Amino acid sequence: MLPGDIVSAHRDRAGGIEAESGSWSYAALDDWAHRFAHGLAALGLESGDRVSLLAANDAPLVAAYLGAFRARLVANPINNRLLPEEVAYILEHAGTRCLLVSAEFEELAHAALPLLATPPRVLRLDDPHFEAMPATPFASKAQARDGALLIYTSGTTGKPKGVLLTQENVMAGIEIVSRAFGMKPADRTFCVMPLFHTNGLMFSTLPFLFVGATVVLRKRFSATAFWQQCREARANSTSVSPTILAMLLEHEAQAPAASDIHLDFIKVASAPTSPELAARFEARFGEGLLLETYGLTETTAINVMNPRHGPRKHGSIGRAVPPQEVRLVDGEIQVRGPTVMREYFRDPENTRKAMDGEWLRTGDVARIDADGFIFIVGRSKEMILRGGENISPLEIEDVVVRHPAVREAAAVGVPDRIWGESVGLCVVPRHAVTEQEITDFCRAHLSAFKVPQRVVFVQELPRNAVGKVTRNALRGVFG
Repeated sequence: MLPGDIVSAHRDRAGGIEAESGSWSYAALDDWAHRFAHGLAALGLESGDRVSLLAANDAPLVAAYLGAFRARLVANPINNRLLPEEVAYILEHAGTRCLLVSAEFEELAHAALPLLATPPRVLRLDDPHFEAMPATPFASKAQARDGALLIYTSGTTGKPKGVLLTQENVMAGIEIVSRAFGMKPADRTFCVMPLFHTNGLMFSTLPFLFVGATVVLRKRFSATAFWQQCREARANSTSVSPTILAMLLEHEAQAPAASDIHLDFIKVASAPTSPELAARFEARFGEGLLLETYGLTETTAINVMNPRHGPRKHGSIGRAVPPQEVRLVDGEIQVRGPTVMREYFRDPENTRKAMDGEWLRTGDVARIDADGFIFIVGRSKEMILRGGENISPLEIEDVVVRHPAVREAAAVGVPDRIWGESVGLCVVPRHAVTEQEITDFCRAHLSAFKVPQRVVFVQELPRNAVGKVTRNALRGVFG
C-alpha cells in the first residue's frame, strides 16, 4: 500500500475527518481524493511535478494531499504564516506548477505571484474544476521511490531547504507511528497542529486515517478553549508542542480538574520539553499524561519516543522506534531507517553534508542513560527553535544588514518561558538607530514569528581566531 490509498479500505466506516467546515466520512474522503487526482492530471500535471498547498487545517486539504499522492505528484505544503516574499521563494525553488489555496490564504498567494518569473496556476481547494471531476478510482501508477512530500525547513544556510520525502518514506512513517501508538478504529484524536508540518500531518492525521479512526481538525490553537474542544470532540488523544503546554499552564485557572480530562495521552514534540515544564504540567493536568517524542522533517515522522505503555522519563525523548535506528557519533544523534529523506531538493551539497552513508546527521547533541533513554542536551547547529518553529539566524541577519543604519548583526536564541527560545538580535550600528526602527524593519520583511523580541546594540561582535562570530558568547549580553 502507498499513502494515497490509506482511506480506501475504510469506505464503509463512519469516521474520517470532523472539521470546522463540516464532517467528511471515509467514503467522501476517498471520493474527493479521486477527484483531486483526476483534476490535477487534467491540468496537465505529470509524475514528479510539484503541487503546492497554502491552506488551513480542513478536510479538503487532507483529500488534496491524498489526491496528489495518487496522481504521482509531489505535495508541497507551505507555512501559511509566511510573508509573500517567503512564499515566493518556496514556489520558485520548488518549481511549482499548481498552487492550491483555501479561501483565507488566497490574498497571500496572489501577493506572492508578482514576485515570480513563472507563476504557477492558482486554484481554490473548492474550485468547481475539482467538483466536476469523477469520483471513480484514479488509476495510480505511483511507485515507492517516487517523491511524495516536499517540505521546506529553515536551516543554518539562511534560505529554507526543501526536504524531499518519497512515497515509501511517508508510508513507512504512517505504519511505524500507528503501530507504536497502538492506534485503533475507535480512536478519536484532536488536532490543532498545522498540517503544513510533519507533526500535524504525520502523527495527528495520516496514521489515524490509516487505521480507520476519526480525526477532529481545528484551524488554530486556543489556550482558553482547548480543554472544552477536546471534550466536545470526545477525543482520547491529542498532539501539542512544549509552547502549548506552557500556554495551557498560563490559563490553568480556566481549565477543568485533572479528573475531568479524559485523554489517554498527549503527545508532545516539535522541541525539547524541559523536565520542569513536564512535571508542572502533569502535576496540574494528570500524572502520566505526556508522551514525549522526537522526529525531524528529514525523517518524515517520529523516530524516538517514550513508550506508550511502560516507564517514561521526563526530559527524555525516549528510545528509538523500530525499525528505525539511532546512534550517537561524537554526541550527535544520527538516524537510519525507511523514513530518512531522499534528499534536499535541488541541493546536492547540503544533502551530502547531511548524510553519513545511510545515516542522517540530525545536528542534535544528546546522551543516553543506562536504560537506553535519550536526552537532548543541545544542538550542534545554530538554529533558533521558537515554539517548534526552526528559525535561521542567517535569514534574520540577511534582512537586518539591509537597514542603512546597520553595519553588522547576529541573531541568537535566548531562553523564553513560553516559547522555549525567542529571537535575540545583536546589532553593530553605523549611526544612531532605535530598537523600534530595527524591529519595524524586520516586521516588514520577515514573518512575525521571526521578528526579534530583543535587540541589543554592541560595538563589535565576538569572533574566534578564524573570524567566525561566536554565537554562544553573544547570549550573555541578553542576561
